[in-house]
Amino acid sequence: MKKTSMASPFADPRTGQLYFRRAVPEALRAAFDGRAVVKVSLRTKDAALAKVGFARENAAFEATLADARRRMAEGTLIPTPAALVRRWCEGPASGKGLSGTQRLVMTFMELDAAAGGRGSSTLKDEFYPPAILGPASNTDWDAVVRDAGRFEALVTDAYGGSIEQTGTNWIRLRWREPEAAWRPCLVGPVERLRAFDTGAERFSDDEIARALLAVVDERRSGDEEANRARLAHTRPRATSSRLRPNLRLKELYREWKAGNEPRPQTAGEYEAAVDDFIDFAGDVPVSTIDADLLYDYRDEAAKLPATMPRADRSLPFTDRVRKHADKLPKCAPPTLKKRVGALQALLTYAFQQRWTPLNTGSGIRIVGYTKSRRTRRSFEDHELATLCSCPLFTDPSTWSATSRIRDASVFWIFLLSITTGARLEEIGQVALADVRRDGDVVYLDIDEYAGEDDAAAKSVKTDDSIRLVPVHGKLLELGFLDYCDALGRLGQTELFPDLKANSVGKRTKEASQKINRIIDRHVSSDQRLVFHSLRHAFKAMGNDAGLSDRTLDQICGHAPVSTGGRYGSEPRIRTIHRDLHRIDFSCIDWTRIANGVRSLEWKNVVIAQRPLPPGAI
Repeated sequence: MKKTSMASPFADPRTGQLYFRRAVPEALRAAFDGRAVVKVSLRTKDAALAKVGFARENAAFEATLADARRRMAEGTLIPTPAALVRRWCEGPASGKGLSGTQRLVMTFMELDAAAGGRGSSTLKDEFYPPAILGPASNTDWDAVVRDAGRFEALVTDAYGGSIEQTGTNWIRLRWREPEAAWRPCLVGPVERLRAFDTGAERFSDDEIARALLAVVDERRSGDEEANRARLAHTRPRATSSRLRPNLRLKELYREWKAGNEPRPQTAGEYEAAVDDFIDFAGDVPVSTIDADLLYDYRDEAAKLPATMPRADRSLPFTDRVRKHADKLPKCAPPTLKKRVGALQALLTYAFQQRWTPLNTGSGIRIVGYTKSRRTRRSFEDHELATLCSCPLFTDPSTWSATSRIRDASVFWIFLLSITTGARLEEIGQVALADVRRDGDVVYLDIDEYAGEDDAAAKSVKTDDSIRLVPVHGKLLELGFLDYCDALGRLGQTELFPDLKANSVGKRTKEASQKINRIIDRHVSSDQRLVFHSLRHAFKAMGNDAGLSDRTLDQICGHAPVSTGGRYGSEPRIRTIHRDLHRIDFSCIDWTRIANGVRSLEWKNVVIAQRPLPPGAI
């Protein structure tokens, strides 16, 4: 955690109980049995009474700290077995090997494999977690600890990807059988600890085993009341509690994803937030994540820069923060809200499912963030005219043949959005088969349907986004159908084949960056003026032309304001086509654009701008 000391008692947000809590410098943790944080209950919720206990505990802590510093200077600060085990369970990863959290999970998997079919208790199995097959008994654990990929594969194969299932066989054996049955299971993990740290040679196997047992019992204790009942050979008290005190954040993310079926981009953003938080705070149980920890994470995330090199984005969270600590400007409040908001949403989901007793994610404030803040504005007529007079539209000889996102694609994407108000991703995913005709009316069929088995996947923002959108006659005069025919003759199936889906299924991320650079360079550097501003401009121009809300909703893919507005809200395509041509686009110099593209042979343009192979820039 970021804070290294506490000047006053710490209040548990769930119970109000007050605690003494101090962080221990890493070099001195051997004097504290390897603990990173010392936390002691002050046994009161009264702040005045707690001050006395806090002063007492703080004095004892400082005395131990001073003695540890003295022993370190003398060279007599000797690690304990408990410190050795905690380094194994909490220390950082080395190279491609496992982190401390992963090593602990591996220990439970090794215990499961050793437990296997051991045990012969006659107690009813309904008292215990169901047995699992677990990893093979001959698993090469030394190889697993050196290879994170091998570790992940083992969790997937043996536990279906759920680390919460690790330790199941061990718990059954540990709490239902005498020590003689489960003690041999610790032999392998003790050997692993000896190989991990040469300092372990000063401890006996029994000392290391007892220290390891203390940690695994702490992390996989199960239900304490049930355990006592098992040991006493009595039936535990029936309980209907849904609380999951050992639920980890990654498992919560998987539960949330399965329950909400989010879009790939949202799921990716949430998983990235989870990975960052785990890198910052460790893989702690969800039930122990409190408001203080979330605020500490918020403060640390606020140190990230607004932009960073692509290569640095794959670094662990703490490494990114450290590397860019001095870089300005820092990330904007909306970006910080997105990071913290993902964690808040997951904690809220856990609370709604009654897996946690409190929603500790609520009420986390992001300084400078407000929902009412306006981040976009519409294009004015003169700005639209300026945009359409730049070389992209008037001088095709300037089009680059080496850019990954081709200028011909950007040309048509701009014009389609200007004259229809369509969203960028909607235009970018249009297939040639979606360009259709009804007599002299040409239109785009914007939907999620992919006509061929091998066609690229498509998505729309909402059900109301599925619609038919007429192509304006000005675009037909500029050769839009010639462009489409040229693509078809070359065997292409997409309207913009150079737009490729990224890891979350979005095709227009790079196109968006290029398009907004054009706006910044030729129109305005006003950060509120972006590609999406064309959609606002279209809606405003449609209102000026007197188009009905129903027609504009159909063209733009907006939901009707009222429920009643849904009935009969889909005008025929010819009606939409007629009304679209009532909008005044005279601010654009169409003649100049036509003169610029008149000499173009779209077949040659398409051949010249055929998508480059990956990495060919």
